[in-house]
Amino acid sequence: MQAVTTSLDRDILSPDLLLTVLSTVQDPLLLVDRKGRVEAFSDAAADFLTVPLGAIHGQSIGKIAGSNSLPLHNAVASVVISGRPLTIELCNQNRWFNIVVRPITKEAGLVSGAVIHAKRMTGPLRETGPAEGSDSLWRILNQLPYAIYWKDRQSRYLGGNRIFAEVVGLRSSRAVPGITDHDIMAPADAEAVRREDERIMRTGENLVTIEQPLRLAAGGTILEKFKMPLRSESGEIMGILCIARDVTEQKRVEEGLLADKLAAEQANRAKTSFLAAASHDLRQPIQAVALFAKLLDNRVVEPSSRNLVRLIQQSVLSLANLLEAVIHLSKLDAGVVEPSIGPMPLGDLLRRLGGEFAPQATEKGLDLIVVETGIEVYSDPLLLERILRNLISNAIRYTDRGRVLIGCRRHGATVTVEIWDTGIGIPPDQFGEIFREFHRSHSKTHRAIEGFGIGLAVVDRLTTLLGHRIGVSSTPGKGTVFRVEEVPVAGTSEQTAEQLR
Repeated sequence: MQAVTTSLDRDILSPDLLLTVLSTVQDPLLLVDRKGRVEAFSDAAADFLTVPLGAIHGQSIGKIAGSNSLPLHNAVASVVISGRPLTIELCNQNRWFNIVVRPITKEAGLVSGAVIHAKRMTGPLRETGPAEGSDSLWRILNQLPYAIYWKDRQSRYLGGNRIFAEVVGLRSSRAVPGITDHDIMAPADAEAVRREDERIMRTGENLVTIEQPLRLAAGGTILEKFKMPLRSESGEIMGILCIARDVTEQKRVEEGLLADKLAAEQANRAKTSFLAAASHDLRQPIQAVALFAKLLDNRVVEPSSRNLVRLIQQSVLSLANLLEAVIHLSKLDAGVVEPSIGPMPLGDLLRRLGGEFAPQATEKGLDLIVVETGIEVYSDPLLLERILRNLISNAIRYTDRGRVLIGCRRHGATVTVEIWDTGIGIPPDQFGEIFREFHRSHSKTHRAIEGFGIGLAVVDRLTTLLGHRIGVSSTPGKGTVFRVEEVPVAGTSEQTAEQLR
C-alpha cells in the first residue's frame, strides 16, 4: 500500500488518515485528480492495473490500465463533469470487475477528482468465462442457435457464448475473453471487422450484414450479423455487441440448388431447341403413316376392316395434332417465333373461323353464332388466329348442348375478343391451372382423351408474345367465357401505330 501527500490529499483528508484508509482496503482503489492522474492507490490496484507499484503514481489512468485505459479515462471524465457516480464493468486478464467511479467534491461543490473502486466479480458469468450449465443466463445464451459476443472499445473480446467459440475454433467460451480478431481470422478480415466496430462506436448506429465471408482459423465461414453499440447504464458506448448466424451450410445448399436449377434449365432449353429445329424430321414419319392409311382405306372394302382403318386414321390425326402442338409450344419457349404485327380486319377472321367450325358445332347439335364487326386491330393475323382457333375448339369440345358465341367489344383504344359457351364450365380454383402444359378438364361426360392439355398453354404464351392478355370467367354447369384482351385498335393515330410495332 502506498499513499502520497499532495494538494489533493490535503483537500480531502490528512495523509495519516488517508494511509490508514488505504491500508484497510482489500480491493483495487485509486484516487485521481480532475485530469485522471493517480494521486493515491491501494496495493491491490497494482494487480488490477498489471503494472509495478512504482509505475503508478502520477500516471494518467488512461495510459496504465491496458485495454481498459480508455474506458476508465472516459468514466473519470464523465464523473468529473457531471458530478454523479458511474458504474461500469470491465474485463482484465479474463477477470471481470464491477467498477464504481465516485466524484470527490470540496465544500463549495467543486469536483476535485474521483475515487475508482474495482470489485472483482466471482460469479460464473464473470469469473473466467461461462461455467457450462451452472448459470441460468449462460444456459440461455448457450442454447440459442446464434453466435453472441461482445467487445470493448479496442475491439478486444470480452466474452462470447458456446456457439461463437465453436464458429471461431476455440475450445470453449472460457477461451473467448482477451482474444482479438487477429487471433481468429485472416489479417484483412480482421481489419475489415475493426473498421466495422469503429464505425458503430463512432456513429452509435446498428449494422446488419446479410452475408459476410470470413477466413477464420477454424476454416472459411459465412456469417449473417447484427451488430450494435454496447452501452453503459449512463448510455456511454463501451464497446460492441453482436449476434451472428453461421449460414455457410445454408449457402452451400442454396448454391447446389441453384446449380441444379441452372442445369435443369439448360437441359430444358436443349430439349426445346431440339424440338424446334427437328420439327420437319418429326413430321415426316407421321405424314407417311397418314398417307399409307389413306391408300389402305382406298383398297379395303370389307366393312370391319374399313372401320379398323378409320381408327388408324383417327389415331394418326390425333398424334399429328399433338406433335404440332408440342412443336409450336417448343418454338415459343425457344424464342424462335417472331410476331409480324400489322393492321388486320378482325371481322374477316371471325367469320372464317365460324365457317370452319360450323360443321363440328352442327354435328353436336350446337348453335355457333358469330357477331359481325367491321373493326380493324393491330396484331399478328396467323398467331391471333391460332389463339382463337384453340379457344373455339375447346368451347365446342366441352359443350354438349346450347350454343357457342364469338364476338368482340371495344374499350377505347383496345378490343376484347370473347368466346362464350354453355358447356361444363371450369371451377374457379382451376383458373390458374388450365394454362399449364398437359392440364386437362375432366368430367363425367368428357374424358381426358378428348384433349391433350396443350392448347391453352399455347394460347397463354401467344397472348403474352403479342402483348395481349388472356382472361377467363366461368360457372360450373352453366358455361365459360374466354377473353383475348388489350388487342389494340388499328388506325387510332400514326404515333400509336408506331408504338405498337
